[in-house]
Amino acid sequence: MTVVPPHQQPFGRRTLLQLAGAGAAASLLGAAPASAADSATVAGQTLVPAPADPDFVFTADLSNTTGAGEASPIDSAYWLGAYQVTNAQYAAFLDANPGHTVPSSWGDGTVPAGKEQHPVLAVALADAEAFCDWLTGQADGWTFRLPTEAEWESAARGPDSYAYPWGDTAGTTYADSVLTSRYNYNAVCAAYYLANYGSTEATYDHPESTRYGESEPVSEILTVTATGGVTGWIDHDTWTGFVYTDLFDALMATGGLTSAVGAYADGVSVYGAYDMAGNCFEWTSSVVTATNGQEAGLDVNAVRGGSWYATGRSCTTHYRGEGRDGSGGYPTVGFRVAADQG
Repeated sequence: MTVVPPHQQPFGRRTLLQLAGAGAAASLLGAAPASAADSATVAGQTLVPAPADPDFVFTADLSNTTGAGEASPIDSAYWLGAYQVTNAQYAAFLDANPGHTVPSSWGDGTVPAGKEQHPVLAVALADAEAFCDWLTGQADGWTFRLPTEAEWESAARGPDSYAYPWGDTAGTTYADSVLTSRYNYNAVCAAYYLANYGSTEATYDHPESTRYGESEPVSEILTVTATGGVTGWIDHDTWTGFVYTDLFDALMATGGLTSAVGAYADGVSVYGAYDMAGNCFEWTSSVVTATNGQEAGLDVNAVRGGSWYATGRSCTTHYRGEGRDGSGGYPTVGFRVAADQG
């Protein structure tokens, strides 16, 4: 799909700084997604079926060494949310269950206008689990929960172990200031700012930045390559790059450049799930020892799928090692539900 940036509003930044990886990929392989007839709507959630896989083995280990992944049998078939849980759905949960976390980007405690169908972010693990319990209470014969990491990867990569939900290559292009992509990741944000704010001065505003207080046009900071790679996004050593500017702070203040769930129709997985690459990382119920970011070395819940902030590599179906402490809410982490019937 050719990217037309969604409704956005120019959230704090520090928790995002270690979320991205590197790279991207190149020629399209595809498989027909599950048909709509295969889906079910239960308690307001569109669910798609995913098969058991007793022989499931992760594509990579937690250090992202391909071929070194461990076995994690999936003994039973299950259902998975076709979409990430939205702001509107979470708002309905809060109305029925006051006292749970209100996302920090909801300025006055309500969903930002125009983002009702965007994924809810900054929801702690316990609140995501409570949302699942609330759905269970509305669905006779169904149990809602968060997917395990193995279930998440199996559903994302499909039976042919694709690198992306749709195939083995990203197929992203950037030409004449137009980004064509099947998923929402940091190149979407970079291309949007280059197209709309290329001449706008951005000021480096982190106190430790080697260029603190200096300004330069966005076009002098960001570059998007022909295959959708991004340079100038962030430099942790010098505290420079777009992420360390006032323009990025303004974007973060209201939740980042997410897109409505399902907006990237060409990014649907073989089993019929949308946004399993990009838009937001997703909670899983599995505890891992993180290898990336501020959580490296800590036992935390695995998050999968990449986000609007992440690089293309972080959005692949096999990218692992990202995790978050379940007690926190994070500005690039949302969730989708899993469900068991009977």
